[in-house]
Amino acid sequence: TPREIRALTGKQGVDVAVECAGRAVSIRAAWESTRRGGRTTVVGIGGKDQQVTFNALELFHWGRTLSGCVYGNSDPSKDLPVLAEHVRAGRLDLSALVTERIGLADIPGAFENMKAGKGGRALVVF
Repeated sequence: TPREIRALTGKQGVDVAVECAGRAVSIRAAWESTRRGGRTTVVGIGGKDQQVTFNALELFHWGRTLSGCVYGNSDPSKDLPVLAEHVRAGRLDLSALVTERIGLADIPGAFENMKAGKGGRALVVF
C-alpha cells in the first residue's frame, strides 16, 4: 500500500514507481507512493473496466508524471538486433522470464489462464 511504501522510504515517497499489474488499485497505489515531482510508469495492461481517477487539484499539487509504457517504448528495428546479440553472447538470460513451456495444443488453456489472471509468460515449443 502507499502508506507502507512511504513508511519504508520516508514520508516523501519514491522518485519513480513502476506498476506492472494493470489494475486500478495498483496504479493508484503507485501514483500515491511517488513523491512530489516524481514519475509513475504503468507497464501493466489493464482492462477497459479498470478506471483510475484523479482530481484536478491533486494533479496540480503533486506535479507528478504518469505515463504508460508499451513494450519498453523500444524501436524494434534497432533494439531487437542488439538484444539478440546479448542473448547469443550469454549476457542476457531470457530463461528467467519463461514461467512454463507449452505445446501448440496447450495454447487455448494458456489464453484461459491469462483471462483469469493466472500464469505468467508461457513459451510455445513446437
